[in-house]
Amino acid sequence: MANKTPVKATFTGSDVTGLAEFQTSDTIPLANGGLGVSLSIGSAGQVLKVNSGGNALEFGAVEAIVNIDGANDLTSNTLATGDLLLASDGGVEGRITLGQIDTLFSSTTKTLTNKTLTSPKINENVAVTATATELNYTDGVTSNIQTQLDTKASTSFAIAQSIALG
Repeated sequence: MANKTPVKATFTGSDVTGLAEFQTSDTIPLANGGLGVSLSIGSAGQVLKVNSGGNALEFGAVEAIVNIDGANDLTSNTLATGDLLLASDGGVEGRITLGQIDTLFSSTTKTLTNKTLTSPKINENVAVTATATELNYTDGVTSNIQTQLDTKASTSFAIAQSIALG
């Protein structure tokens, strides 16, 4: 089948007054069954999509859409600092690494305040089982801990006896 050159009719009102070849810039509007754009072939990787005005089709880049619910489950994977995440920074989307997040949090001044710790450990293998009251006994300790604890305990005991005995 041979290539054909399309022609267009020119109208005056409802009367056809002439025929002409289509020029590169000529389009057929969507309302008349056309694309609303000049016919051309896009670049590799492009798709045909509706333009921003919603009134014509155009070739454009494919925009990535991430479907979290349909994504692979990586929750049991061991993560590394070089692993990538998607982020948006002021409307610019791109890739970041877990290492960048680590740097962000390690340089922050945020500390734990008024938090309840369940089974905290000091130096990895020493479980802390003291109550808040017991830990408060060490408040202000500056020298021999046992001597100061004995003093605090004796004072507390003496006060308790005074109250009990009247």
